[in-house]
Amino acid sequence: MNKTDHGVEERIFFLDCARKYYTTEWVKRLMRTVKEEGFNVFYLHFSEDIGLRLESKQYPWLAGGDHSLCVYGVENGIAEDDEKYYTQETMAEIVRFGQALGLEIVPSFDSPGHMNYAVKKYNEHFGSNISNYFHRDGKVELVHGSSKKNEAAQLNYSRGIDLSNEEGVTFAKNLYREYGEFFRKLGCTKFDIGGDELLGFGETIDETRSKWQNLDHWDAYAKEKTGNENAVAYDAFILYINEICELLRSLGYTNLRMWNDDVYRDFDTGYTGVTQIDPTLEIQYWSKNANGGKNTVFVYLERGHKVLNFISYYTYYVVGMGSYFGVPADQVEREWDAYLFDKDVPENNPKAPCEGVLGGGYCLWSDMPAAETEDEVLEHVLPFIKAIGKKLM
Repeated sequence: MNKTDHGVEERIFFLDCARKYYTTEWVKRLMRTVKEEGFNVFYLHFSEDIGLRLESKQYPWLAGGDHSLCVYGVENGIAEDDEKYYTQETMAEIVRFGQALGLEIVPSFDSPGHMNYAVKKYNEHFGSNISNYFHRDGKVELVHGSSKKNEAAQLNYSRGIDLSNEEGVTFAKNLYREYGEFFRKLGCTKFDIGGDELLGFGETIDETRSKWQNLDHWDAYAKEKTGNENAVAYDAFILYINEICELLRSLGYTNLRMWNDDVYRDFDTGYTGVTQIDPTLEIQYWSKNANGGKNTVFVYLERGHKVLNFISYYTYYVVGMGSYFGVPADQVEREWDAYLFDKDVPENNPKAPCEGVLGGGYCLWSDMPAAETEDEVLEHVLPFIKAIGKKLM
């Protein structure tokens, strides 16, 4: 494969087609565009806090969207696209189209957080409750996506599933199994399992302690599951992630990856190493604030993980907000490459080339879906596609 000293094997474009429904023809147009600009991997992120856009045969009532769950208020959702989703036949068409262009397709399903929509639909359909709650000293409070006053739905619906609730975990595993089998039959061998921001951005019960120390039920579950009194709530998270990895590997997936923010988190969890996260997981590095700022990219590389550069300062576009930190495309092209994970501390970046850095890419997040039409989205993101494409080759 031809590449420069700073080039990488995987040149990724990440599409959030969960919060905002994009037409099939538009997705194909985007695929053609990114391929022309040098990208060779395309993520389809089809489940998020506001919607799940891929048909489930097992749960036929599940797919769709809910604009009332928009983190930035209902006016920024799109009511008319709530019922829109991709059938499995349509998604197969999209995948095959991308593959024919020479794009490797990576399905992306995020759990145990970022499941507000799926949890709400499940609870309503079954009259059950798999929502996630903080538990501390006998007090119980919902894990909110946010605490902002104009985000009422985020105060009423859970950020994700309760990892100590067998019913909720089974629901998530059933979805991974169904979607995993679906994409595996289409030839996909890589899968993004998410694993980020699972405790949301709202308040917790005892604000003098971290959110991880307001999960007495996870703590008890981890102790019971491991048989080790030193286990804590964070161990329950690791157990869950490892179980999802085991499930997907059993289906034939060879490369599993997750976001970096809750990997090797000990600064506020009380974690002492009772459990160990799957050492073969590939780490999608987006936040240099992970683990209280302690987790540079070397934390993952030195433990043998391959990493992918999605540092949010340069590589995020958010519908309705633009470049996440307001960094224009020409600045991205001047300053960034796949080995720049920390713009402020040079020694926190590996030297190119580095075998541990598999790739990097650009993420299109659809947080405020009503703010831009799909044509406007493509127009606005195109300069970044061109800039990032050049820097990955």
